[in-house]
Order: sequence, then C-alpha cells, then structure tokens
Amino acid sequence: MELAAIKTIKYRDLYYDRAKKEFMGYFQERSEAYPSEVEEDLELDYELVCQIVEELKKEGRLELL
Repeated sequence: MELAAIKTIKYRDLYYDRAKKEFMGYFQERSEAYPSEVEEDLELDYELVCQIVEELKKEGRLELL
C-alpha cells in the first residue's frame, strides 16, 4: 500500500491591508476564484481570506455568484 504525499502549505505573515491589496489584485487578474484558490496561490491564511471576502462584500466591491 502506497502512502499519499503530504502537502505542506506555507503562509506568509502579512498585515491585513497588504493582504487585502494582494487579494484585490488577484481578482483583477482572474475575475473569479474560490477562497481556497486564493489561500493557496497567495499563501494567505484561509480565515484571513474569508475576512477579506466579507469586508469586500460589505463594501460592495465583491459579488459572490
């Protein structure tokens, strides 16, 4: 029986405002993505990504489908 490889995800330690800017830049390039994709591609903590999503929804800058 072969064991599956374990994937390690590294998170960068960014201030909230910097993470939010990177998040917004990511969406300007891609226009849509799941939070888990943002987490992995930008190496951000998933909870932080969700906080940013909620804030941008309240500001009317992000629309979820």
